[in-house]
Amino acid sequence: MGQGKKATAVIGGGTMGADIVVALARAGCATYLVEPDAKRRGEVEGYLQVGLAEMERSRQYARIALHPILAALPWGDIEVVIEAVPEKLELKRAVFADLERLSRPDALLTSNSSSFPISDIGVGLSTRERMFGLHFFMPAHLVPLVEVVCSSASDPARADALMAFMRAVGKVPVKVRKDLPGFLANRLQHALAREAFALIDAGVASPDDVDAAVRFGFGFRFLAAGPILQKEH
Repeated sequence: MGQGKKATAVIGGGTMGADIVVALARAGCATYLVEPDAKRRGEVEGYLQVGLAEMERSRQYARIALHPILAALPWGDIEVVIEAVPEKLELKRAVFADLERLSRPDALLTSNSSSFPISDIGVGLSTRERMFGLHFFMPAHLVPLVEVVCSSASDPARADALMAFMRAVGKVPVKVRKDLPGFLANRLQHALAREAFALIDAGVASPDDVDAAVRFGFGFRFLAAGPILQKEH
């Protein structure tokens, strides 16, 4: 897979899928969106018109094509596939079985799942070395962070290529080297939440004061430096 902008496919036209399409189209990628529900496709079409930058709307929207079925896509052109269907494990497995069959051999197959380990979704696939988690954060067209999640079967060179692609579309990718529940960012976020509720339960502070301590204290520093960098200086 070469560097730079690529033809992409997003499978699933929910809120996350639509936002991912906006992010890719803004970055100059030809993007195919598959959504089987006709009503939802119409809603997504209107949403995409609003979500794209005002001055470049026509040019950006021209990069997007909506389809009802996977078979309608020009699979020989597509280099990166992002699955964003509802969080149902059997549905995701069925989608990936179709993607493995339809896609070209060097295409990267990724899942935006936040609930399931990538290795669980990829059960039964014969080309798991090209499958990754690609976890965006809502709203996906605004939040820079993307987690590139590797399973034990993932090819490191392909992981690096996916990281480079995310940088090329303006995202800030982080590589999650082990396929564990919650990946990276959500585990950090939930660790803070656990301690926050523990402090409230212990009577140390009120909920409002816990929130204020984060918002008006160390939360400001986190915009400039993460916890590791702060400890090094």
